[in-house]
Amino acid sequence: MSENTGFFVAANKIPVGEKYTAIPSQNGLSYTSQRLIEFYIPPNVENFNPQKSYLQFDLDIAQPTGAKETRLQLDELIGGQVLIDTIRIHTGDKTELLEEIRHYPVHVGVKYAYNNSPTLQNLRAINEGAGALVPDTEGSTGTSQSLLTNHKYSPYYQRISADPETTLFTNSNRYTRCKLKLPLHTGIFQNDKIVPNGLMNGLFVTILTAEDKKVFRQLDSVSRERRLLLNPSFHSLNGSTAGPTEWTSGTFSNKIFIKHNNNNWDVDNFPFVVGEEFGLTANYTTEISWTGAAPIIQKIETSGTGANKYIKLTFNASAKPGSTISNAGKFYLYSRSVSYASTYRPTYEMSNCELVLNEIDLGPQAAAEVRNDMSEGKMMVYDFLSVQCYNHSQLKGDRVANIPIPANHQRAKSIICVPTDASVYTEQQQISGSGTYLISEGSDKKLFSSQSGLAGISDRLTEYFFFYDGKNNPSLNVNTSKISAKNSVDAIPILELDKALAQADMPALSMRRFNDNFCIGRALSLNRGAYDMRNKDCRLNVFYQDTVEAPTKDKLWANFVHHIRRINIRANSIQVEV
Repeated sequence: MSENTGFFVAANKIPVGEKYTAIPSQNGLSYTSQRLIEFYIPPNVENFNPQKSYLQFDLDIAQPTGAKETRLQLDELIGGQVLIDTIRIHTGDKTELLEEIRHYPVHVGVKYAYNNSPTLQNLRAINEGAGALVPDTEGSTGTSQSLLTNHKYSPYYQRISADPETTLFTNSNRYTRCKLKLPLHTGIFQNDKIVPNGLMNGLFVTILTAEDKKVFRQLDSVSRERRLLLNPSFHSLNGSTAGPTEWTSGTFSNKIFIKHNNNNWDVDNFPFVVGEEFGLTANYTTEISWTGAAPIIQKIETSGTGANKYIKLTFNASAKPGSTISNAGKFYLYSRSVSYASTYRPTYEMSNCELVLNEIDLGPQAAAEVRNDMSEGKMMVYDFLSVQCYNHSQLKGDRVANIPIPANHQRAKSIICVPTDASVYTEQQQISGSGTYLISEGSDKKLFSSQSGLAGISDRLTEYFFFYDGKNNPSLNVNTSKISAKNSVDAIPILELDKALAQADMPALSMRRFNDNFCIGRALSLNRGAYDMRNKDCRLNVFYQDTVEAPTKDKLWANFVHHIRRINIRANSIQVEV
């Protein structure tokens, strides 16, 4: 083997240097809901690695003034991504729109629902403010797992450690500023190729922030509408293991004790907070009414020792129930701070917004070669996998719908259709899940959606098929009646969705949320290939033919067409092929 050749000798390699460069937003210092955040990436950042680049900012969330206290956080699945409504990316001089992603949280929600694993979920919890499974706050009563129970290690508010705890859970006392670090799920920023930013006169990135009422969530462990059995339950008025006393109808009390189930052994495991108003229900069959005001927590503490050690709640005033509450009755506490409020509109504020780029230095020789090639009239081609969203509205009374999808793309990969709930909810309903789409019943008793308008709903869909290229695809209608019945699963729609996700470069690592975020998928090619959809009529036909149960929600279909876009870069022009 010669001295200058061979397996262990690098030849024709470009020495690469890299560093991180923070680009601040240029049109303000802080942003609330429905505001534009603008970033200009100048041409002197000649190249950057998009997959190692991210958006970072400080976040403050606040309860409404004068409202009862409760714990609020961002969406449990996508975290801070829910704050972004739309992303647009132009060339630096704004002459060419490179890509635009509307319904961005819906797109990210599909990816995070299926391209998910415990490792990815924990990473998203650390960086993006998503939920996480924490043993100390998990349930012990047979419910499904929830990402909306972690109140001990949340970035949005302080952990409660005092015993007894008497401090009101207000914005100033308990909520904290946190820093979030979000990868941007656009074609350009998820590409595995270096972005030649200098040749495109820079980039101009515009982000539209989301509405207030769509981003906030309450804990599942205090919610009446989501996994009621996760909530703390009533033990007694005296905290005695041997002889627990019931709370008799029409009698006043200013304290109760809590059972040990769902890890309610210590104050820091308890999901309710000081200042929170609560009610009691026995598996939805017996709803406790109150003569006068409902109880509001004034103090949380542990009382007793050994087997007789229980969490004790003291109220700010004595309360009188309209029905007897017993130990054997399995009465669960639920928060009324949001659902029973006359108005409730929490807010958020993003500040110190920066687009952090992994800048790549290819060296003077490589840069000179590129400039020389461009001056000679050569063209650089830059491909990336992007997505375009096409909408269609459908009323719940439409039992058969023919949905047009103008997927007129030269290199299409797959179509993922998400039927989101188009109902208009109040802030209270959106946050608490009251009256939203019922995902399932069973071990969770009732599980209503916390992602209305963001996640797909099956809503008694019985079958579907796509029509394009002059024929039905697949050749037989795909049956979804078992999924829509909410008690089983149909294999074919799951298989079809799995192929579509793989072609969209979002391989399904988990199908656990197939009913929480219902999607219809169609791969237009396989093995990383592409399909020419130009001049082809594409339609999705859906049927709701259940004779027992009718659809309950109006829908806005978000139909995402994943396709390869191409940027043709010349010395004096930039052209985008879709």
